[in-house]
Amino acid sequence: PEEILYGARRSNRTLGDLLRALKDEGLDSMPGTSAEVLDQDLRDRLSPGRIRVDQWEEVITSAHRLGLPTTATMMYGFLEEPRHVAAHLLRLRNLQEETGGFTEFVPLSFVHALTPAWLGTRVEGLRPGATGTEVVAVHALARVVLGRTFRNLQASWVKEGPRLAQVLLDAGANDLGG
Repeated sequence: PEEILYGARRSNRTLGDLLRALKDEGLDSMPGTSAEVLDQDLRDRLSPGRIRVDQWEEVITSAHRLGLPTTATMMYGFLEEPRHVAAHLLRLRNLQEETGGFTEFVPLSFVHALTPAWLGTRVEGLRPGATGTEVVAVHALARVVLGRTFRNLQASWVKEGPRLAQVLLDAGANDLGG
């Protein structure tokens, strides 16, 4: 979504016009990245200047309306509280009920080591990522909240490692990716 928004701005096109042109050239799906946690205050603290929550939703819903399915992501383990995770999941569920365009949800735990927010310009209260227990809890909660609206819940074996990813398949995930 962030790249689509950037492309629309740079080419002086509407989101719909750019997405239609990309679809006409063969684009048939998009990653739903840049979501972080869909809470503007948290986004402003972690990565000011990045795509706003309302802009992310506009790109996603525009893509879905044109028949371009997307994934949905959520980064966690950085500044968020449980209420932020719950609100993010409910927002995704509502969007899915409205558009039906998400193919899967991919929870992504924060990997701090090489991020600008962690290196040099530390963000107050920033955590170095989720614990293993939190990773399992987020996947299980996602399955409960998203239920049947999201057919697929993906565990990232690259972020979590193969052993924890295997555990996540018993905690609500039904797909592995990386």
